[in-house]
Amino acid sequence: MSPLWIEHSVWLASKKLTLASQPRLQKADKQWVSTTVDAQSAALTLQQRLETRPKSSIGTLNMLLSGDWVRYAVLPWQDGLYQPDDWNAYARLILTQQFGGSAEGWRLCINPAGFGEPRLVAAMDESIYQVVIELARVNKLHLNKVQPLFSAVHQQYRKQLKATEFALVITEPDQLCCGFWRDAAWQGVVNLPLNQDSEALLNGGMAALLRQAAMLAQVSLPPQIYISSSAHPLAKLSLPECEVSYLGAVHPLFAGDWAL
Repeated sequence: MSPLWIEHSVWLASKKLTLASQPRLQKADKQWVSTTVDAQSAALTLQQRLETRPKSSIGTLNMLLSGDWVRYAVLPWQDGLYQPDDWNAYARLILTQQFGGSAEGWRLCINPAGFGEPRLVAAMDESIYQVVIELARVNKLHLNKVQPLFSAVHQQYRKQLKATEFALVITEPDQLCCGFWRDAAWQGVVNLPLNQDSEALLNGGMAALLRQAAMLAQVSLPPQIYISSSAHPLAKLSLPECEVSYLGAVHPLFAGDWAL
């Protein structure tokens, strides 16, 4: 007898697509499969994985996109922007200046912020979003969320991020995403390639990457570092002059002793 309800979560990294499935409302082991992927084969690979997913009467789909699929920028406060369309137009201008090209084909998500505070914008290609919607429809899945991995991790652990100034670090199989928080707002989010194994990260590699990320974000390295990872065992990481707190996996379905 198949489960009544299964939650499916897809983590799309730069070179890996991982599908994890967990029955809800009953005790059962989660299932996962990880596949090598590139930009050209991502949609086809996702369709193939969804076709072979564990079946249920009700299925929900969450999509997590890594830094290679999402662009981040901090929007300095601007007087006179009162409507969402005003902020969207401003965000497209900042994204175009930061990344080049046209930002008209990007789907934007701007984090709310208080008066006078900068806002973080995450942008993904609109065509990717539409592909996910169509694949969910074809496979009769309720599309629950399409989120940047950084935003999903922040939402999952936000109650544990108690420091007034910190860096939130997320490691993936081949890249690192680091966001810097100060003065009650994000000051910058930086993606860096990651070609070191866990041992190298524990022995000075992470410290060097964080210094590089802080330099690119034009901020000083904060005294508190929070780390989330499902790709590297970093619970014992220590850094000179920084307090390190290990949060856990990037998502409950991507927790456990397995490697991407």
